[in-house]
Amino acid sequence: MITPVLISGCNFHNTTGRQPSPQPFPSVTVPVMLTGQEAAEYAASHYWNRYFDSTQVWNGISDTLIGGVTEDAMTQAVRDYIMALWSIPYDKAMEAQHHLMSLAEASTVTDTSGHIYDFIVNVMESALWNPLSELRNEGFYIPVVESVLSTRRTGEHYSSYYQQQLTTCRNNAPGAYAADFTYTDAKGRLHSLYETQSEYTLLLFSNPGCPACREIIGMLKSSPLISSMVQDGRMGLLSIYIDEDLAEWFKDLSDYPEEWITGYNQDLTIRDNLVYDVRAIPSLYLLDRDKKVIFKDISTGMLMLQLERL
Repeated sequence: MITPVLISGCNFHNTTGRQPSPQPFPSVTVPVMLTGQEAAEYAASHYWNRYFDSTQVWNGISDTLIGGVTEDAMTQAVRDYIMALWSIPYDKAMEAQHHLMSLAEASTVTDTSGHIYDFIVNVMESALWNPLSELRNEGFYIPVVESVLSTRRTGEHYSSYYQQQLTTCRNNAPGAYAADFTYTDAKGRLHSLYETQSEYTLLLFSNPGCPACREIIGMLKSSPLISSMVQDGRMGLLSIYIDEDLAEWFKDLSDYPEEWITGYNQDLTIRDNLVYDVRAIPSLYLLDRDKKVIFKDISTGMLMLQLERL
């Protein structure tokens, strides 16, 4: 049974009486005729094939190896794979994730203990679900949770845990229209999210005065790319306060540049009704012209990389 932790160790048992030697993670080989975006998509979609092919014929199970590969090497392989997902269109990344989980599920036929499958789930949870992970992406995590629930590898308690994760991941998921909401500006005027007219909307949920919020505000303010997009009208930067201490919000309004749009959610529906399931503050969403979600709760570093590709 899967125990939801950030990254768990694996308790393999040697069935052959010998300790197999660690093997390097078998990297994907991209056909030479593919370049650019096609090469990136091929690499992501075929990333795990050689690894799972090798585990099917591997005869040893040890206390320190995961399908013949060390835990550190596997963790690095997952991180490299997730970076590959970030470099391709969302639908292609989701196809790659579904493919990975189908391979992981099939591996349990040979690895009856399910240690390889459980490791994949746990390290994906750490990278994609943990709100402190720079690689976090709830959309990429959906196929992982769906696999866990469909394979019934959890007890009743943990099934509820993963079901709640899935509900959160599907709330304002990439590709969906962002939920509209109303907010009040510093002059008491009422507005809505969908009033923002620009090619992109960068939605920031923040609390005035919190150190993490000030850090992210500083990073956004100092970005020449974001400043240029805001000044040119390509991007509307909307900062919303979702708590009730308005005196604190008014006190720290000077933290936000004048060209940003700032307001507070006066009816607290964002927080109380989970219109947006904001798991940690600050939280960033990037929306397109039609208010479809491009990126949900994206880290600042990853946002900067993605904006350069727009």
